[in-house]
Amino acid sequence: MPAARETLAGVNGSGKHLNWSLGNSTQGNLLEPGSNPHDNAQFLVFCAAVIRAVHLHAPLLRAVVASASNDHRLGANEAPPAIISIFLGDQLADVFEQFKKGAAKSSKQAGTLEIGVDTLPVLPKDAGDRNRTSPFAFTGNKFEFRAVASNQSIASPLIA
Repeated sequence: MPAARETLAGVNGSGKHLNWSLGNSTQGNLLEPGSNPHDNAQFLVFCAAVIRAVHLHAPLLRAVVASASNDHRLGANEAPPAIISIFLGDQLADVFEQFKKGAAKSSKQAGTLEIGVDTLPVLPKDAGDRNRTSPFAFTGNKFEFRAVASNQSIASPLIA
């Protein structure tokens, strides 16, 4: 279920985010981690498959977003354009680290944002975080490919 979001030209971070998830009519969104991702085997399998695919095909992903202007935008202001990295957030990174050591027994839960201002209401903080510099990030229940240029069609990045 792809969607593209275009931002303002000439502004740091100005590009498209190619948001996508996987799903079907009987199981819904296969990239929905639920409240306890460490217990959600279906999600973990599909998430791991995406991580592996990005690792194997990073040069192709890099090639479909490469242009002189996009490389300058990314290299000058954001993540290095030659590096296609994935950001999972604190919660999922912790779950996968637990599996690396044997088995995952817990998932970090959402907390509150501490900014040191007493007059503001309690602000919830997502357990997954939102890194804005990684070109390929998990954002709650989908992945975002953030390296697409603002003047570029999403067709090639989506196919890749």
